[in-house]
Amino acid sequence: MASNALKTNAKISPERVDEALSIRDRLIIELLVSVLDEKLVIERHILKERLANLVELADYDAELKETIHGIVAKM
Repeated sequence: MASNALKTNAKISPERVDEALSIRDRLIIELLVSVLDEKLVIERHILKERLANLVELADYDAELKETIHGIVAKM
């Protein structure tokens, strides 16, 4: 069952890119630690979807969420 959290057409706010990149990197590390701990294999599209879900669950403002989604979509 796929979620609709992944936004492939999200707009990136240039002034929020550094903040969004930092958050994206932290979320990727958290997911990879979880995957390694569970000894799972994760494909790129699943990684993107899980990142998108974490972004949606986080308490970031709308502009930052949109920027993070845009950066994740470019991965």
